[in-house]
Amino acid sequence: MTFVVIGTPGDRRPALLAAACRSSGLPEPRLVPWTDVLRGAEIPLRPGDLLRIDSPGEDPEADALLRGPGHPARVGGGATWYRTFTAALKRIDASASRAGARLLGDVEEIAVMFDKRRTHARLLAAGVPVPPAP
Repeated sequence: MTFVVIGTPGDRRPALLAAACRSSGLPEPRLVPWTDVLRGAEIPLRPGDLLRIDSPGEDPEADALLRGPGHPARVGGGATWYRTFTAALKRIDASASRAGARLLGDVEEIAVMFDKRRTHARLLAAGVPVPPAP
């Protein structure tokens, strides 16, 4: 069993997973940078790999690739960011399926987590108290 993480080098999330693997006697996870995925690079997966998708985090280069052209100081990711992110999730899912790797999270659920309106609606429908939406 080998963990593969789509994440950001130097970010705390992949570092914490690596530490947990080491302390459990498991091999070091392979890290695939979000920047590689967003540039369309092949995702190196093998049969039986366990694939974790972390947030692109605070990586300015990944953020620029997600946002697309425009002034880098504009606020929020917006529709372009989300569209690029969800397209990358679909590519990751397809790569995992082709390779026989197992995703540790559902890409559709991850897409919902990154869309505040959909998350709000999903929580409300499940009976979770949420503040009124504007």
